[in-house]
Amino acid sequence: MIYKLKKIAFAIGSNLGDREENIKLAVKNIADKLNLKDLLVSKFYANQAMLPVNSDPKWNIEFLNITLVAKINIDNFHPLEILKIIKDIEKKIGRLDRPKWAPREIDIDILAIEDLNFKNDILEIPHQGLFKRDFFYKTFAQIDNDWFSLLKNKNFYKS
Repeated sequence: MIYKLKKIAFAIGSNLGDREENIKLAVKNIADKLNLKDLLVSKFYANQAMLPVNSDPKWNIEFLNITLVAKINIDNFHPLEILKIIKDIEKKIGRLDRPKWAPREIDIDILAIEDLNFKNDILEIPHQGLFKRDFFYKTFAQIDNDWFSLLKNKNFYKS
């Protein structure tokens, strides 16, 4: 059977525990579970936690982030199935159920899948923060600037 591999990008971050180890475990688990090929991993990028006004000051813990770009046989995985798999990986690495902006052992987001435009109540691809959050766009552009620029020039968010 002939199939076309498509590019997929994940943002992976951690601000609790051994941040580097948590991120490395996430990359390995994502690659294994989704049978990814041709992995590209950005350098680590440190940034302050994104927090709403009046958040608990104890939540202001520096994040470590990377972007992972790879190829996937998307015919084998619906975007919602990919989301379920990464949520399972987060739990396996030790992420606990906490309030939305609380610190976390691991946080995995799907940033983009080739030229896919997908949106429902729980998932939006490309990620709505892709071009707004420096820890997304700086690490993504670092490893695949051509694809990042292509995505940026498309208008996925027209009403």
